Amino acid sequence: MLYELIDHDLVDVINDDNYQWQDAVRKTTAYLEERGYVSADYADAIIQSTQDNGPYYVLCPGLAMPHARPEAGVLKTGLGIHVFPTPVDFGSELGPANILITLAAKDSDTHIEVIQALSEMFVDEDSIVKLSQAASKEQVLGIIKAY
Repeated sequence: MLYELIDHDLVDVINDDNYQWQDAVRKTTAYLEERGYVSADYADAIIQSTQDNGPYYVLCPGLAMPHARPEAGVLKTGLGIHVFPTPVDFGSELGPANILITLAAKDSDTHIEVIQALSEMFVDEDSIVKLSQAASKEQVLGIIKAY
């Protein structure tokens, strides 16, 4: 179900090393911006929110869901899934994350179906391990398709 809900152009493995968390946010939101999901301001809004509130979107070890409020530049609902072979340190007590699910939610209701599908996938801790080890976009999509 998740496989059908996501835009496959928003999925990738980022093979550059040693991203600072701000750079990782900019990299993942660039995918959303290039495809018309968010405005150029969205990355800055996530960074500012992180500086103000901490890395509240690190959900568990290895997994983060950077996002900001809809009015911060969301044009339409979308979800980017990016794997960083070198984990990104957001300063969370949960540790770094190398799976970034960048969420652009136009409102509080339209992304519920996607969040539910993600929850089903990430209840299985093996899926986090498999995704974190994916070496290509095709491998990421294959793992997602299994759920």
